[in-house]
Amino acid sequence: MATSKRAAFFKTRLEDKPGALLAVAQTLKAKNIGLVGLWGYGTQSGEAEMYCVPKDPDKFRNLAKTSGMIVEEGSGFLLKGTDKTGALVKTLDTIAKAGINIVGLHAIAAGGNYGAFLRVSAFDLSKTAEVLGAK
Repeated sequence: MATSKRAAFFKTRLEDKPGALLAVAQTLKAKNIGLVGLWGYGTQSGEAEMYCVPKDPDKFRNLAKTSGMIVEEGSGFLLKGTDKTGALVKTLDTIAKAGINIVGLHAIAAGGNYGAFLRVSAFDLSKTAEVLGAK
């Protein structure tokens, strides 16, 4: 099964236009805020949603507070392991057998390994941490 760790994530809205994500990335770099994960989507409303998992959530919270950035914070799980066919099956099976519904999953493989970010409802966070052995 994958190794897992509980992690904070942040969601914010951006204008859905060229350079909007670049501006955020430049600000994060200038403030020395490293990320473990970053993904985003355009929406039908003309905005985009950006999600990130910072290495240091407190630094990101401070940036959001001082810059006036409106963010929603949540908690999820970072998963990682060796990339092979069916690499997530055991983890997904464990979660399903515990009766936990997955809200979101983002995964990618590179260099023989994979990493994923898993979200469940706030109600299921403790139970998920327990079944995954996450800290």
